Amino acid sequence: MKKYNYIIAIIVAIGAVFCSCSDFLEEHNRNDLSADNGYYDTEEGFESLINSCYTTMRLWGGKAPGIALGESGTDILAPGGKCDYPTLALYQTDLNGTVAIFSEYFNRFYKAINICNTAIAHAQTVDADDALKKQREAEARFLRAYYYWLVAETFGDTYYSDQPSEHIVTEPQKTSVADIYTHIFDDLDFCINSDNCLPTTQSEGGRVTLWAAKAFKARLLLTRASETGDTQLYEQAYTMAKDVVDNGPFELNKDFSAVFDMRKQGADGNGNLEVIWYVDYSSENQLYNGEFDDDIIRSGGNNSHLSYCMEYDTQPGLERSIEYGRPFVHYMPTRYLLDLYDDCDQRLAATFQTLWIANKEGGTNYPLMHVGDTAIWATRESTTQEQKDWAKGRYQIIDRDVMYNADGTLKNQKQYMAISKFADPTRETVKEDRSTRDAFMIRLAEMYLIIAEAGGKCGKADALEYMNTLRRTRAVSGHEAEMEVTQADIEDIDFILDERGRELAGEQLRWFDLKRMGEEIFLRRIKTGNPDAGKNVKAYHMLRPFPQDYLDAITNKEEFKQNEGY
Repeated sequence: MKKYNYIIAIIVAIGAVFCSCSDFLEEHNRNDLSADNGYYDTEEGFESLINSCYTTMRLWGGKAPGIALGESGTDILAPGGKCDYPTLALYQTDLNGTVAIFSEYFNRFYKAINICNTAIAHAQTVDADDALKKQREAEARFLRAYYYWLVAETFGDTYYSDQPSEHIVTEPQKTSVADIYTHIFDDLDFCINSDNCLPTTQSEGGRVTLWAAKAFKARLLLTRASETGDTQLYEQAYTMAKDVVDNGPFELNKDFSAVFDMRKQGADGNGNLEVIWYVDYSSENQLYNGEFDDDIIRSGGNNSHLSYCMEYDTQPGLERSIEYGRPFVHYMPTRYLLDLYDDCDQRLAATFQTLWIANKEGGTNYPLMHVGDTAIWATRESTTQEQKDWAKGRYQIIDRDVMYNADGTLKNQKQYMAISKFADPTRETVKEDRSTRDAFMIRLAEMYLIIAEAGGKCGKADALEYMNTLRRTRAVSGHEAEMEVTQADIEDIDFILDERGRELAGEQLRWFDLKRMGEEIFLRRIKTGNPDAGKNVKAYHMLRPFPQDYLDAITNKEEFKQNEGY
């Protein structure tokens, strides 16, 4: 049976380009949708097309550029010494539409959207069981909604189409973010409608479920409520998230480390009761269409373990190991993030690495350091002279005064308390950079946070109890009462953002969280929490620049101008 290159051959709806319009035509416009000879209307071809809708999620979840767009330049994440996107992380003057990351994702997301449009169209004509067709159409609509959410929140008013494109659109009509959200909610309502057959359990790695659709809608209702101040949207977000928590097959894990630990259940999104939806990176997973995918999507694996790993292998007593990871040194926590946690919060120990044990002798400067001894102790506290004297010759101390200057700016961008919850000590070799860790896109804890925030905004009496349930579950055993908060806390947006930082650090949501809060909070939180980025951040950074290649190629340049400030 003839198969087609869905990722390359399908015409991108807006004519996204890398060099010029003519180059795009030559490289991408190789076939059109009418050339499938009926293959997409067979069950085999349709299933392959649906799988292609998922593929681009492997370029977002757990990938370094996706982390850069979702987490860097915020109040909780600062660039490490080898940051791959310092322009983005620090809002430098050369942050503009020529930066490759914007072309890469703008192009990829619109390709994915057009594949989803194609799949939705063929759901009406494919020769397959009606229930299967409805389920697959719902999956494609969910994924289209997800890609449009990323596009709209990243770039602002942009192009919307729900029809498969058979040719390049060089005169796209700009659509407002509000209108795009109307379409997104229509798609999610289709998914949530019980007649459209989405499963309620995770039976196949990473496939969309009814609960994923409800949870994602809760997230986006909260986003729009934050952006518009609409009390009804807050109430809808509260109700939807509460449905997921109260009626879904999920539960909070009393051991936060087990949510992510590759050696426990954390590697497998399908077996993890805190995970509502995830990108499956298991090597045997066939959900993603790999026939023509490039290496970064298909074989790249989950890369989050690389981005947050500090440079330990140049330090006395340590050489690179599978246990401690391959250090790309991309990102480090801000001092603000480290200070968010109470000592009675188990998320502190489960999120950050504080000890490295020597795997070789300490050498001349550390004659008392031997294999199996402490090589590095990292702490968010300032250490005393007595502690330093005791450590001399035994182990290295990396404390807050080593990591940060007095004003919170970065001092040591190579050695620090690394974010370790994404570590993968199950890799087969020291050099292996591809992890089979599933990328968690929606977790149950987020629903508790939505209930508390949205419920606090619309006067729901039980909103506080949901927040305290989450915090008691995250408490070190015996300290549950110390973790409880008050009604005033959940009505304080800074507390809400702090709690979201404690729970969701590194999970590609932080930039979106700050952005939805509006200009004042966006700027204040970054300036306060991340003074290195705060020196440069401006209000216009709440949107990313359109790729300059795209703006150069379209014909209606007066309508589709570059975002302000770029």
